[in-house]
Amino acid sequence: MYRANQVLKLPRDGNIVLQLMTAAEEGRGWMHEQSADMVLWGELRDDTVRLRFLPMLPSVDNLPGAVGLGDTLDLPAGFGTTLDPALHAAVLAAVGPTFKGMQSRAAEALNTALQGIKEIIQAQPEELSADQYATFLVAAGNAFGASYRLSGGAKKLTNSGALYRKALKKISADNAPEAWAVAQGHYAAVLKAQGEGKDEAATDSLKQAAVAYQKITETLSRVAHPFDWALAHINHGLVLYRLSGRSGRAAYLQEATKAFEEALTVYTKEAMPARWAEVTNQYGVILLAMGEQVSGNATLEQAVKRFRQVLGARKRDRAPLLWAQTANNLGAACFALAKRNAEAALLREASSCFEGAVEVYESSGAAKRAEVIRNNLARVERLLSARAG
Repeated sequence: MYRANQVLKLPRDGNIVLQLMTAAEEGRGWMHEQSADMVLWGELRDDTVRLRFLPMLPSVDNLPGAVGLGDTLDLPAGFGTTLDPALHAAVLAAVGPTFKGMQSRAAEALNTALQGIKEIIQAQPEELSADQYATFLVAAGNAFGASYRLSGGAKKLTNSGALYRKALKKISADNAPEAWAVAQGHYAAVLKAQGEGKDEAATDSLKQAAVAYQKITETLSRVAHPFDWALAHINHGLVLYRLSGRSGRAAYLQEATKAFEEALTVYTKEAMPARWAEVTNQYGVILLAMGEQVSGNATLEQAVKRFRQVLGARKRDRAPLLWAQTANNLGAACFALAKRNAEAALLREASSCFEGAVEVYESSGAAKRAEVIRNNLARVERLLSARAG
């Protein structure tokens, strides 16, 4: 463990998300210098120590137990050794799934930590206030979720969801909307993971996840919490996309497009170009899926337009894999539209996109991905030849 002789402070400008993002960038600079895996940092508020956990490699935000910048563990100032297990579990939850060393070691350590917090889960310690205990319950849910990602086990996922539900009963969405949204987002991620199966129970979990994300969009203010509000719209849209794929209902996709349109009012190209490109690319995938289900060409034309916009921002020489991802999507959209309107120019554009994507994926070692795209390229070329003949 390394103790920095500097203080990681939140800047005064911008909202809390931007402040945390700025501080995180500085903190990761420290980790790079020290070859560290995580920064544990925080602040003293009245009689509470508010701790935050910054791993060098952040988790994807909608995975079970993914610790984000908004996650905290609030403990009483000068807390004793009885609460050490809570801190230990919270640290391992943050760093374990992205640990640069042996994942088996991280999994074993986290399982041991989970045993250590059983008593705190079962009964609220006297030294913890109700608000502090709620942050512990969320951190414990994160620990079970992280352990699930490291070593599997459906029971861990169930325990994680139960802890988030317990925490949500103690957090007021009106009085503490940020803390409520963090817990609600974690709970929705668990439901989404439980929806991975193909049975009716999995589909029901996905439906519950969609409702959980929608509650965040309805509770948070776009003005006061723009990024959390937009992120909830994105996650809501992605769950609806999965529900559509499972049910074949275009109505889910229509609702998903509305969610992405809302998110893109926050993640604009001018303000956050990289995030805009990522979200717009996801939006294009949903438009493509919907366009193939509905009659008329307008939706497919919108998908082509969106992918072209993203491809203009993602440069092959700077981010080849991101470029190839969008090029492949654009090729698929052009091909789908060309099969309807018989435009040879769209087929040629699809061919060019697929060829470029194959080259990038082959050079990066993604042979299977390249082979799939090569098969699509062959289909485009056969249609071009048929129409030319």
